Amino acid sequence: MTITRFGRPRNGEPERGAVSKSNGGRQAGRLLVMGGAEDPDESEKIIFPRLVELAGGRKARIVVCASSAEDCGEKAGVYGDLLRELRVAEVIPARLADRREADAPELLEALERATAVFFAGTDPLRLTDCVGGSGFCERVRERLAGEGLVVSGTSAGASALGETMITGGRDEGTVRGADVSLATGLGCWANTVVDTHLNQRGRLNRLLTAFAENPRLLAIGIDENTAVEVEPGRRLTVIGDGAVIVLAGPVSHTSAPGAGDDEALALSDVRLHVLAGGYGYDLRNGRPVLRGGDMVDGPEPAAKKPSRKHALQAA
Repeated sequence: MTITRFGRPRNGEPERGAVSKSNGGRQAGRLLVMGGAEDPDESEKIIFPRLVELAGGRKARIVVCASSAEDCGEKAGVYGDLLRELRVAEVIPARLADRREADAPELLEALERATAVFFAGTDPLRLTDCVGGSGFCERVRERLAGEGLVVSGTSAGASALGETMITGGRDEGTVRGADVSLATGLGCWANTVVDTHLNQRGRLNRLLTAFAENPRLLAIGIDENTAVEVEPGRRLTVIGDGAVIVLAGPVSHTSAPGAGDDEALALSDVRLHVLAGGYGYDLRNGRPVLRGGDMVDGPEPAAKKPSRKHALQAA
């Protein structure tokens, strides 16, 4: 059994620090949104140790949620074993096979003593069907906003954390409505849509389509063995070996409102940022952040060329 030692940050892992304070002195928590297939090298774990560190290290008490009817117990067990290897104080498995279990008194009581909640990768629609709008979900969001709770997820469990979620689509498709299915997410990360396994499964088309149909949102695509640590409303920081793609507006045009499902979409003036480990994105200013903490300046606006009429008058 390999026990990963907490120590100096590696491969873009953020420096250890207290969670941010906001909301009139209440303690805001953090999100750790994972792209799937984390920490394949047993000797070089980065992402799950960061989850444990944010949740309190050896004092961490983590609720592990899985909702797939077929293997929810197996998934909760696998992640529970991984977290126990990292010597947390308590792992609380939540096998959410139906909606009644999301409002079970024993689960709500466990949530009150938890320092983190982790959503395993399962069927995203089943997860939101079981959890969305439940007392458990509402209390998770309340504690994230004001009681320092850490909320995390991987794969479909990460996609479900956004306001809007991608529930399926064709990895080999193009930018059109027929190639992506969307639904309402759990809303833990407001004004976002998240896709995972991004470059490994060729999903940029899905992310672009979701953004074209919802251009007011921030679209986040996360590679495998990669995660974003989010201070809600402030900043995200990339952890791990892969890349994170951020799509942001304001866009000048999207053809999505009038397009048919099988029609390719047009999208103009979208900002695309590619972030590696240690880079960040300032959610307040909409700008990338370098590894040293400096914000990247935006491009200088192009000089406006005189119109043909004005050019002739000047001549």
